[in-house]
Amino acid sequence: MPHDIKNILHFIIIFQCLIFSFYLLTQKNNRWLSNIILAAFLLSKAFSEVGGVLAHFGALRSYVISHFPHLCYIDFPFHYVYVPVLFLYILSFTKMGFKFKKVYLLHFTPFIFFCILIILKLHINSADTIREILQTGSRFDSFEDQLFYFLEYLQFFSYAIASLIVLKKYRIEIKNIYSTIEHINLSWLNFVIFGFIGWKSLIVLEYVLWIITENMSVIFLYISAEVVFLIFVSLMFFKGLKQPEIFSGTNENQFKRKYEKTLLPDAIKRDYKNKLIRYVETKKPYLDPSLSLNDLAEKVSIPPHHLSQILNSCLNQNFFDFINSYRIKESKRLLSEQSSDKKTILEILYETGFNSKSVFNTAFKKHTGMTPTQFRQLQNS
Repeated sequence: MPHDIKNILHFIIIFQCLIFSFYLLTQKNNRWLSNIILAAFLLSKAFSEVGGVLAHFGALRSYVISHFPHLCYIDFPFHYVYVPVLFLYILSFTKMGFKFKKVYLLHFTPFIFFCILIILKLHINSADTIREILQTGSRFDSFEDQLFYFLEYLQFFSYAIASLIVLKKYRIEIKNIYSTIEHINLSWLNFVIFGFIGWKSLIVLEYVLWIITENMSVIFLYISAEVVFLIFVSLMFFKGLKQPEIFSGTNENQFKRKYEKTLLPDAIKRDYKNKLIRYVETKKPYLDPSLSLNDLAEKVSIPPHHLSQILNSCLNQNFFDFINSYRIKESKRLLSEQSSDKKTILEILYETGFNSKSVFNTAFKKHTGMTPTQFRQLQNS
């Protein structure tokens, strides 16, 4: 019965990966390279699931060994490629003008190594020899099996950490460029990584418990892990349909590479700083929810790289916090009004340049230590 459940889950995962890959590859947009990379990730994961099908579907395994023995272990190298491909997808999404460089081929070194290993260990033999090997056991001894499992888990968690670091750096950099980031902070990709970490952790736990206890009852962890992955892929597909801009490239979520900083004389720094503050306080450009660093630089006639330098070195703020501090100041003024036709909090947040109630509440509490509702109540008491 557990093997039947495993087979069903493997087949569904393969089907979902193939369908989603087809969807990505049929999108015609300016993010075609990212789409291809993500489709490659899904296809490589689908290939890696083939081994699970052959392991738990006895009739199919016997048929393949009898008629197509060279197809056995074809899935093995793909266990070492889908995570590096996902990492490249994240790079393509977080780096403007991303192009596939030759150096990225190094990420495929483990995949190539295991392709060669399988060829040398198994596929260079005749069909009859391969059948004899597979019918008597595995091509690898127990030590090799455990070593390969360890390398797979080590690779996975290393890339997961690297991916989270890339996303963290991205979130820091966009705050130097944009004043509104809720739609470009790539929280969806964070969800992807943490979803995979949860899925892989269950598999690791199941494998460790099986090694220690040799009790088949821990198989429920394996089934749970596959269910988690199935849900994850399904939600990812749903996210792609609900928010096609993630894959179609209609979301302008790429920040420009920061200009190399040049040292400015203190006198020019003071002049730029005073000019910036005077303009922001009189013209109130922060009321524009789509305001970016380049927009403000053009309005105030300060080169973007110099404006970024002034914000960081003279005001000790990034662009995001600088603009939001003025938005919060303006919202505090509106919340303090005692007129009979007071605006609602929702009206105020949109009027002051925010696009989201949750973002507004978080920013307001960060600057004031209380929610907008609490602040208004305090003003009226």
